[in-house]
Amino acid sequence: MADAPDAPDGPDRDDDPVPTHTQELRLEPVQFIARTDAVTRLGALMLGAGASSARVRDSMERAAGALGIEQLHCRVGMTDIVATAGRGQMFRTRVAEIRQPAVDADRLTALKRLTNELVDGTTPAQLQARLTEIERMPRRSSPALRVVAAALACAAFALLNNGGWQEFVAVGIAAGAGQAVRMAIHRLRTNEFLTVFASAVTALLVYLAVAAVFVLVGLPGAQHDAALTSAVLYLVPGFPLVTGALDLARLDLNAGIARVTYAALILLATGTAVWAVATIFHATVTQTAAPELGEPLLSLMRLIAGFVGVLGFAALFSTPWAIAVTAAALGAVANVGRLALVDAQVNPAVAAAAAALAVGLGAYLFGDRLRAARVTLTVPAVLIMVPGAAAYRSIAGVIGGDTLAAIQNAMTALFVVVALAIGLTVARVFTEREWGSR
Repeated sequence: MADAPDAPDGPDRDDDPVPTHTQELRLEPVQFIARTDAVTRLGALMLGAGASSARVRDSMERAAGALGIEQLHCRVGMTDIVATAGRGQMFRTRVAEIRQPAVDADRLTALKRLTNELVDGTTPAQLQARLTEIERMPRRSSPALRVVAAALACAAFALLNNGGWQEFVAVGIAAGAGQAVRMAIHRLRTNEFLTVFASAVTALLVYLAVAAVFVLVGLPGAQHDAALTSAVLYLVPGFPLVTGALDLARLDLNAGIARVTYAALILLATGTAVWAVATIFHATVTQTAAPELGEPLLSLMRLIAGFVGVLGFAALFSTPWAIAVTAAALGAVANVGRLALVDAQVNPAVAAAAAALAVGLGAYLFGDRLRAARVTLTVPAVLIMVPGAAAYRSIAGVIGGDTLAAIQNAMTALFVVVALAIGLTVARVFTEREWGSR
């Protein structure tokens, strides 16, 4: 005698309030779930690699169209994504959280190229396979290279801040030591602000020690105090600061405010370290140095230092070399022009806006040829123009009671950063359709 058929196992049975795995598959088609998961994973990888929220959202929408998702609504924050996908009468919401975002320009470039290559009819399995391949890519910059990159970038900053060769050497050694300590502590999963503070203190102490050695051997530098802040400029949160400003320009307040607040807290942690070390060792970090060279040697030095500095920051972000060299060239030329305008008594904020506009337009011209995400070109290029030293001097002045110097440096830093964001935004409005429309 044949067995009686099983009773239906629908979700509305009183004796089975929790749907089984089979019931869940019956309620939501497997392929729709797979499409939503693939799109969300793409966005999470981009956000974790340092992309702006607007770029993450645009990439997810492009991928959704290629996979056949009719509707996609995203809320992208600094470390989280909430995405609701729809097709016909079906809707599915996915939430992704990025626990430890880390800027990786190499991964960001690969994801941007993948997004541009997607065509209608792409399957979730194909997209997931490509994403797995990208996620397994080894980091382009080794720990040793990142130490050298931080050293070169900050040493170049010392020259741009009118330091001499003694400051160049001392800052390079100090920044390398600070970056090594930063990476070592980061591996222990310590609080990020404590990591930044400890790294900054290490760099500052090493700088003062090397400067003292130069004095002992009879090779004192004339700009030691003024160059002190250059030793911690590798800690300037360039990616969140610039991408946060761009998010605010797109009225993406959720992500923009979070990124800018995070950047401000990193600057505060570093500035506190600067004040503490300067107070203990009686250094005057609020003073600025005068140029030691005349023209045309001054502009030539600025051009070389700018190129080395941007290249160092690009390597610190694991940027592919072709993109890094292009960013270094754009940043070096634009920065020389900016400093020339400042020397000609042009307002520093106006000079910064003009330089950022030039960088943005240059990134548009070369970005497509390199198949690069524009942020991987613009952020290293303008980071050399971010007045990190002024920001640190402002914080040190506030804590130390030097109110006038604190206000002057704070206003300089604030308006220059805003001007850089304006320049980059105007360049995007001119060159990208989605930035020029509401």
